[in-house]
Amino acid sequence: MPITARKMDKILVNVLGFERRMGRHQIYVLRIGGKQVARTLISHGTTEIGDDLLGLMARQMGIRVSALKRIIAGEMGREEYYRLLR
Repeated sequence: MPITARKMDKILVNVLGFERRMGRHQIYVLRIGGKQVARTLISHGTTEIGDDLLGLMARQMGIRVSALKRIIAGEMGREEYYRLLR
């Protein structure tokens, strides 16, 4: 189930509340209560994110691939994701 890098960017920033930092890669950092709890990245040249990269991103975000796919499908929001992190 490939997803475009642009759509993943919007999900990370707008839906889940990650902060985007531009540099060599697009780095996404999630802070809760001032503490960094998750970090992932997308390379600038990436246009589509396949299952292998989704698995890596899910691990970096502290969740399972199935939960990340639910987030992408719009079945899980920010509050439920934060609960999974606890």
